[in-house]
Amino acid sequence: MRVEQVEPVVARHAELAEELRAYFGSIAAAELGSDDDIFALGLVNSLRALEIVVHVEQTYGISVEVEDLDLDNFRTAARAAAYVERKRSGKGPS
Repeated sequence: MRVEQVEPVVARHAELAEELRAYFGSIAAAELGSDDDIFALGLVNSLRALEIVVHVEQTYGISVEVEDLDLDNFRTAARAAAYVERKRSGKGPS
């Protein structure tokens, strides 16, 4: 992949991670960074985790399959962004 091809991909990832960081912060009622672990920080319970999954499905037009319901896919905004990108590219779970 050439540099001019990588830059738009990096920009899209950063934008997606920022969108998810803002969403995670709104449901956790906290100012978060894109690598802050919302589960380790105790900011999200199982009901909120389900809300995150529904939000990701509806907002990004993907289907979160049972095998994708791994906390590591949704632990941080950056990980959730990477998960969405994998799903959109057809590369499958984790």
